[in-house]
Amino acid sequence: LEEPPAHAIFILATTEKHKIIPTILSRCQIYDFNRIRVEDSVEYLKYIASQEGITADDESLNLIAQKADGGMRDALSILDQCIGRSDGHVTYGLVAETAGLAGRGHLIELAECIRTGDRTAALEKIDALYKSSKDMGRLCEELAGFFRNLMLIKTMKDASGLVNAVGEELEAMTKTALSMELSTILHALDAFQSAQSRMKTMNKRTEMEMT
Repeated sequence: LEEPPAHAIFILATTEKHKIIPTILSRCQIYDFNRIRVEDSVEYLKYIASQEGITADDESLNLIAQKADGGMRDALSILDQCIGRSDGHVTYGLVAETAGLAGRGHLIELAECIRTGDRTAALEKIDALYKSSKDMGRLCEELAGFFRNLMLIKTMKDASGLVNAVGEELEAMTKTALSMELSTILHALDAFQSAQSRMKTMNKRTEMEMT
């Protein structure tokens, strides 16, 4: 990098630009790439689906975009898996199954168990999800994201732009958020985020049940 030949161009890609030493950064042109918006991802996924002769409803494409978290490569990978398992039509249920998601219904049910303090029902639902081959680490991640959405809905006049949900799903989440105290939502969010860290060294199912 000190004295490269004239024909050589080095391209450095990183998500941790702050770790590159100043003497290297001073020799670089810097281009920052941002996460792709969910809306833009959905529009491009629609285009890809149409080119492949596949039909997909907005709800399913929205879920793919949410799961990809701003990365188009990941979004296309999930869509490709769904197409391979479909009969020409990609549905929300198929996307949830392909991505190994618990589904919003289970998340809302578990949130209700937390609101009412029904430990028995919560443990039974976790057991049912475990027996249906749901990954406990993924479930914990989904619950943390779910309570993050409840926090935003609870504290903002209009959180639709920041919450990854639309239509009936957003309505159900809003109803859940309004039925819970903010302190309960924040406590649950903190608990699930802490559990995620501990799951790296602990039994995931046991950690989920303890949480």
